[in-house]
Amino acid sequence: MGRPSNRVQRRAEIVQAFASVLAEQGYAGATMVVVAARAGVSPGLLHHHFRDKRDMLDALLEQLARGFVARAAGGDLESWVDGALGLEPGDVVAARCWVGVMGEALREPSLLQRLQQLVGVEVRALQHRGQLGQDDAVALMAMTVGYLVVGAFRPDLTRGQAARQASRLSRLLSERPSEPRNPARA
Repeated sequence: MGRPSNRVQRRAEIVQAFASVLAEQGYAGATMVVVAARAGVSPGLLHHHFRDKRDMLDALLEQLARGFVARAAGGDLESWVDGALGLEPGDVVAARCWVGVMGEALREPSLLQRLQQLVGVEVRALQHRGQLGQDDAVALMAMTVGYLVVGAFRPDLTRGQAARQASRLSRLLSERPSEPRNPARA
């Protein structure tokens, strides 16, 4: 019997290296050569695991989304807020990666479509979890994304208060009667 493949582990290590480079140098600076060096592999081995940089970006988006879903596993609104903003203290890399993915989505229609789908799913989850109207769910989503963006560049301004403030807003929104859906946004 042969030795088990380390393909999954190696791919995860490469995605982590890509995330680190993306957070430091942006998408343009996250070249295959730089990522390979950070991961401690040859560029040829990197190409064995990923077709190109976009393939690594897709894998990173999957990892970011899985991490979010795992953190937001509870069924209530508070769990969602904690999952969205409950990054480990000092985890600027994940916040910067979200910003990098969002920025690159402006140039990549298929990536933009995936992000739009993710946002749609999360807005519906917020509506369901908090018995919120669409406008309130979008407001909470926008606040959350805003905190992630600010935290990517000035974590000192958001540390310790982002999740607390978003939770406060979520409680206020869930305690008031749901507003009728805005027909212009339907």
